Amino acid sequence: MKIYHVANLETGYREEFYSLAAAKKAMRENNATGSITKVYSNGDWIPCGEITLSGTNKTFIANSGQTTKSYK
Repeated sequence: MKIYHVANLETGYREEFYSLAAAKKAMRENNATGSITKVYSNGDWIPCGEITLSGTNKTFIANSGQTTKSYK
């Protein structure tokens, strides 16, 4: 599962989303930045980088056995 964090430190806005589309919409409306966190079923988590409003949000997670960039 992925969790999308959106925050604007100047205004104090902070929210978590489970949908990339909703996170991008909130980023535009609140002039905020966002980041992606992947959470595994055993409770482990790994940061997957920043959310970009244009282009791709595919990431390569180091030391995970991934061979290509993907949404996983």
